[in-house]
Parts: sequence; structure tokens; C-alpha cells
Amino acid sequence: MPDDLLARLAELERRYDGPVPEGLRLAAHLGSADAVERLFAAGEAAFYKSMVLGQLDIIRRRRADGSFYPALLADLRCYREGWRYWNRRVRALRAAAAEPRG
Repeated sequence: MPDDLLARLAELERRYDGPVPEGLRLAAHLGSADAVERLFAAGEAAFYKSMVLGQLDIIRRRRADGSFYPALLADLRCYREGWRYWNRRVRALRAAAAEPRG
């Protein structure tokens, strides 16, 4: 596919009679399906990181006011697992993108 964004979008418009599928449109904007996957993974990692930080804040406040309950720790564990998974995925995708293709 051509390197120029407008050329990539024009090529997609020629290939489809009707709306261009969102995944292909995103790939055209970002340059590749790999770039879309990296952006998605980075977004998920950022989401889970914000959930971890928010949950830590909630746990601290609940402990301070005496309304803490154990399920808050289970939620924190879930958010940390999600962050770890997506963070590993981001690093793996970035490493794969940095490898020379030959």
C-alpha cells in the first residue's frame, strides 16, 4: 500500500463499495495493523495503570477512615495483573517493531 496517508485512504475507498472497515481505516491512518495493535495495547496498559493508582488511593482512604474491606485488595490484584499483561504486550510489540525485517 502507498506510504502517503491520502493515497492509502484512496486505495481503500476504491476497494470497498460502502464503508471501509474500521480496522483497515485505523491501519491506514497509523501505517500498519501492527501500529494499531501497539496503540491498542498501550491504551489498555494506561487504563490498567490508572485503575491501579486509583485503587491504591481508595485503599489508603478506606484504611484511614475505617471503611476498608478485603475485596478492595482483590480488585487491586486484578488491575495489577491486567497492567502487567498489557505492559508486557506493549514491550513485546515494540521490540518486534524494532527488529529489522529482512
